Amino acid sequence: MDGIDALTAEAVAEIIVDAEEIGRRHGLIREQMRLEGIDTLLIYATALRPFGVHYASNYDLIGEGALVIISDHAEPKLIVSELWDLERARLVSPIADIAQENDMATYCGRLLAKDRTGIAGLEWVGSAFNARLVEAAGGQVKNCSRLLERAASLKTPLERELIRQAAYLADIGFEHGYRMLRRGLREFELAAEIEYAMRAAGAVDNFGLLSSGKHNRAIGLPTDKAVEEGDLLIFEITPARLSRNYSAQLCRTMSMGRGSKVAHEKYKVIEEALEEGLRAVKPGAPASDIVIAQDNVISRYGYGDYCRPPYMRARGHGFGLGRIDLARGNTQVLEPNMAMIVHPNQYFPELGYLALGEMVLVTETGVERLCRLRPGIYECD
Repeated sequence: MDGIDALTAEAVAEIIVDAEEIGRRHGLIREQMRLEGIDTLLIYATALRPFGVHYASNYDLIGEGALVIISDHAEPKLIVSELWDLERARLVSPIADIAQENDMATYCGRLLAKDRTGIAGLEWVGSAFNARLVEAAGGQVKNCSRLLERAASLKTPLERELIRQAAYLADIGFEHGYRMLRRGLREFELAAEIEYAMRAAGAVDNFGLLSSGKHNRAIGLPTDKAVEEGDLLIFEITPARLSRNYSAQLCRTMSMGRGSKVAHEKYKVIEEALEEGLRAVKPGAPASDIVIAQDNVISRYGYGDYCRPPYMRARGHGFGLGRIDLARGNTQVLEPNMAMIVHPNQYFPELGYLALGEMVLVTETGVERLCRLRPGIYECD
């Protein structure tokens, strides 16, 4: 199959988030709380952005919102907004103390009125909620979203396994798409095949981009365009395990028929850039080093002017809570157990956009690559 191994879902096993796992995450949060001089942290989330509460409690919230309270002197609490969902919350979350509250804004505000108390997640609430909270807090509101992001950027062993499984599912999806691709298949039909394969193997979500054409300007959402002979197909496939906090992305390129000589030549450029970028992934290095390493390779081949917007935005990023953006201005220091995709996706004026990227974990000595599929253009007869 032109370099694609037959993959199965055997490595995607059920994972249980128990009290010990939640305790590990709370330990990471408390470390950051001590650094910030915070005694009590409120983690609030809405259904629009549930990452924080799910991370801290394993509860997929329903309704207005949910709250996790973490303190250095008391056991954690989970507060839900819907009485009818209280029983389910007690089934899915390892937190022992779970209760329900009707007026979450006032409840949070009263807690925030106490000294050395902060809150994460207010960026995603409405103005009316925020106004009630600030009034109840007496104006004393300390935003601790960055604190939570820093804690969550360091993945626990279980979280790393979930991300490995998500990367495995991305491989399965791409392989299935490769098998199903044929002339006349519409982009959304191919995207549906890829998503079906990943969900059947254990994915709970997927953010997928797919574009096809003789000269792609960027990767977009799949349309009703039919795949034609000579098209290049570019993919971002992003399945999740358990929640969107544990997503992994795969970027790859296919061709309908044999790829041109120019396409293969340009793809070698981004293959070289990927390898240089991965060599820059090491503890103690700034995230910007990964970007510079990739851009330097592409610039050596004469495409330096295309290493910035509108031709590209970032050279990689993380997902969910604890996300890391790979941009030239990001001097965040890499640490073991961080997770991200490194992708030198690149526009070439004589060819169009090509996609290549792999999910990785930062280790004590460098990088763990999670993709099982080789780089290169995958040619479909």
